[in-house]
Amino acid sequence: MVSSGANVKAVQRQLGHASASMTLDVYADLFDDDLDRLMGGVQALVASADCGQNVGKPVEPGV
Repeated sequence: MVSSGANVKAVQRQLGHASASMTLDVYADLFDDDLDRLMGGVQALVASADCGQNVGKPVEPGV
């Protein structure tokens, strides 16, 4: 459910767990593909970003 976008707190209640951290701890091993997908997204974002080259430079309005 979490991997599909469900709120962790809602899943916690549905499963009757005492805490959201318990829910995530119990099922954390199911999210390996999510981590791979996340890293791919982060890498794409970094590759397309400025990577801090303009830090400290004034921002032009409307840019």
